[in-house]
Amino acid sequence: MRLRLVRVQSSYLVGVATTLVILFYLHCNVRDPRESGSEMVSEHRVHEKEFDGSTPELSKYIREAEAENSRRLQRIQQVCHRYNLGLYKHSAEPPKMKHPPTPQYSVFYIDREHKLTWCPIYKAASSTWMYNMCLLAGYTEEFMEGKHKQISELARDAFPELDRTEAEEAFHNTLKLLVVRHPFERLLSAYRDKLENTNIGFEQGTAHFYRKYGRRIVAKYRPGGNKTRTQALLKPGQYLWDPDLPEPAGIEPTFKEFVKYLIDVDVVFYSDDHWIPYYLYCTPCLLNYDIIAKVETMLRDQVYAIRAAGLQSIIRPRWRHKTYHEQGNDTSKRYFSQLTKEEVKMLYNKYKLDFELFDYKVDDYLQFATGE
Repeated sequence: MRLRLVRVQSSYLVGVATTLVILFYLHCNVRDPRESGSEMVSEHRVHEKEFDGSTPELSKYIREAEAENSRRLQRIQQVCHRYNLGLYKHSAEPPKMKHPPTPQYSVFYIDREHKLTWCPIYKAASSTWMYNMCLLAGYTEEFMEGKHKQISELARDAFPELDRTEAEEAFHNTLKLLVVRHPFERLLSAYRDKLENTNIGFEQGTAHFYRKYGRRIVAKYRPGGNKTRTQALLKPGQYLWDPDLPEPAGIEPTFKEFVKYLIDVDVVFYSDDHWIPYYLYCTPCLLNYDIIAKVETMLRDQVYAIRAAGLQSIIRPRWRHKTYHEQGNDTSKRYFSQLTKEEVKMLYNKYKLDFELFDYKVDDYLQFATGE
């Protein structure tokens, strides 16, 4: 039985100081897309007065977000047309990329009451929007913080999978939201949270990921397998471990070994949601999304999406993420220095359509790589 909303916690920031802080974030939140963990560790919520658009400055940012969203949607149409995919198929020739024939209906969270459909790209603000979906379902913040269940379980309890007919009907009657992130940043975040350290992250399922993927990756790509410790393969500056937490056990795959696995496996056989390409998982060539948000412009896009859906009385912009990162440190440079340029190019080819659909570049990551 769904809980009814008791209250939504109000902002910590008030008055003129709040306005200045929020406008600063809105103006500067195009963060370096190479910075792993670019979502803020703490939460930032917008005060109701600023969020409801009462300031000319915020209204200006909303207009900018709307214009940018239109450009993003247009780009998706152009790229899908170029590859002869989905709704944009224009000839009898086969598609230029492997592509599913229909959307993967089971992955969506569909709130018919509030007319919002969200496709969760894991490691792309998924924690934030999972939390928002729970608020829409009527769970209180106090209840969710009580750790009764994982947030994802609560959200799925409230918004169960719909069959094809129900889902298609809902797609026509709801605002459809997709949040993306630089494909390489998403992969790096997935590796760091799920595969890098079996001594921490139990709530993130690191033990499960090691059993299912990590040990097999090490057995295949590491001379000597687990007889060679992970630490022996890494040079200083090629990783970032939280000094306040235990080091990896030494049996985990390196980022380079994880990338070799991704390169060798056909993308259609990627069996985990954390690294399946966006175009296969959320199928933007098969659906007319209304809003394409990006982690790199997280706060601005959240404000825009929440207002477009008319949900500002229930949810507020927030960032929820726990990946450890150094302030001002280019974490991506550390990990991609484990790769050769050829490996970066091969990894890019696996996610090429995602790069093109959402206008991301590979250039900096090629510079981070060492050797050919």
